[in-house]
Amino acid sequence: MHANINPPQDTGPDSSLTELRSADACCNQVCFELQPIADIGTGVVYGYDAQPRIADGTTTGTFEMLTEIAFEQGFLAELNVLLFEKVIASFKKLRIAQGTKLFFKLDGRDLGQQPHPGSVFAAKVADAGLKTHQICFAFSERYRHTVTDGVDVAVDELRDAGFMIALVEFGQASSELRMLHDLSPDYVKIDRFFLANVDSDPRRKLFVTTVANLAHVLGARVIAQGTETEREFKACRDIGCDLVQGAFVAAPISRPASVKLFYDHLRRPDSGLNRRSEQDRIRGELIQLPTISLQASMGELLDMVVHNQEGNAIPVVDDNQEPRGFVHERDLKKYLYSGTNTDEKPHLDPKAPIRPFVRACPIADINSNADMLLVTFASSINSDGIILTENFHYAGFLSATSLLKIIHEKRLQEAQDQNPLSRLPGNSAVTRYIAEAARKGSHERHLCYLDFDNFKPFNDTYGYKQGDRAIILFSELLQRHVSGTGTFHGHIGGDDFFAGFQQMDQTDVAARMLALKRAFRDDVESFYEPVHREQGFMEAQDRFGTTRQFPLLQCSISILSLSRGLTLRPDALNDEISSLKLAAKRSDDGIVVRSLAA
Repeated sequence: MHANINPPQDTGPDSSLTELRSADACCNQVCFELQPIADIGTGVVYGYDAQPRIADGTTTGTFEMLTEIAFEQGFLAELNVLLFEKVIASFKKLRIAQGTKLFFKLDGRDLGQQPHPGSVFAAKVADAGLKTHQICFAFSERYRHTVTDGVDVAVDELRDAGFMIALVEFGQASSELRMLHDLSPDYVKIDRFFLANVDSDPRRKLFVTTVANLAHVLGARVIAQGTETEREFKACRDIGCDLVQGAFVAAPISRPASVKLFYDHLRRPDSGLNRRSEQDRIRGELIQLPTISLQASMGELLDMVVHNQEGNAIPVVDDNQEPRGFVHERDLKKYLYSGTNTDEKPHLDPKAPIRPFVRACPIADINSNADMLLVTFASSINSDGIILTENFHYAGFLSATSLLKIIHEKRLQEAQDQNPLSRLPGNSAVTRYIAEAARKGSHERHLCYLDFDNFKPFNDTYGYKQGDRAIILFSELLQRHVSGTGTFHGHIGGDDFFAGFQQMDQTDVAARMLALKRAFRDDVESFYEPVHREQGFMEAQDRFGTTRQFPLLQCSISILSLSRGLTLRPDALNDEISSLKLAAKRSDDGIVVRSLAA
């Protein structure tokens, strides 16, 4: 149990929540725990999620029961403000980086009845010495049926005051797409239900991928909420989630002094040569369009348009240099040339805010791979490109033309490197990977060599076409079992394959290789005639011309693990791999594992 950051006042003996009759009394029963939300690629803490609960030993019931009582008795709006004051006081005590955000779940059922909520909450933020862009109000679909036009207006007022908006528990109920449309949130938190075993459940993975793509097209960031295992975390990172929260990241903090600025175990492993080359191409194509502040006036915007003719859109950023959308030239023209008569100039207030002209734009991290950027762009409507961010700050604009150029160059490079039969990275790509692994001693690496047993007699008996089918089958299985961040698979040639893993446990690597070995053994049996399958062997001539029995096709696997801090010459590493290959052929189960320590 975590210690309370702001323990409630002692109200005496245990009692029921139903006895509470005021906002102050309800607020006194609530304490908050702040759980870190981190950048899924760097591990840097991006913000904190305020998680309310009823303090132990004071009253019986849940926080949801308390808010229901407040709603029924008509002081929910007042309670929201009191709880907000309590949590920002705790947030202010934390040792945080500039711009770190606080996510506060706001029960919006009475929000429309509160006069000028944007001003009320903005005043509380100013009193605490914080900025409104540091606060994100989170709304749940749970009370979607109670949302009225007044609530929609109140949400717009919060946004106008500079606050950010999140849609939480996405996928928990039935109206999230409507909420996603109506709220236009800056963040979408995917519910824990869809993240449980997302690494092994194809349906959950499809759902999370679809939501992430849709959110990015609409200009929203995706938070994987409730990530509990390393496998779930890596799956969410591969899918393209931007932020992560849950037990795998960190438990809710118990003491302000224990706050960390980043979590090293989340840091993305160093990318390979091809990936770095792709990232360099993306950075080289970035256009540094001048930005305008979300708080700017129409006069400032028009002045910027007159003096900057570099594009037909202007990126809009908040005080923390995080992109909030685009102002398109076509919208300005419609505004400037509107009027009852063509000779009549439109009424133009230079002090008017630019917010009504800000349109959502696809947003992605600069470290996203080119294929993911293409999916985001292709799913958008009337978009000229993608805004890219680095550490969530505006980094530049990638035009559609530049994106297609990057994809074209990537495809050419892949075609040059890949094996023509399996379409996997070929021998030159494998050689580069091994050379890089030999010198990179900053983390643990696992190099796996895989080749078929008894492939020649199978090829001689069933023909090269059937042999090619076996190679293609294995390449498909290899891609299925070796995937995700920090992995590599390649086809050296013939029946020789290679797999590489970085920053992964040796036991996990061995488990994947054993699963691949079993899958190939089971699936390739269908390539044999029934008599050979029943016998479990076939007769053929060996390389010396002698007829003998050969077992059905399997594969031998050798795994060489390099500890953190160890560096080798590439030729020495190749020698180690070659010796292991022979050992695997001679072993009873066809797999050997060797570890080299620094």
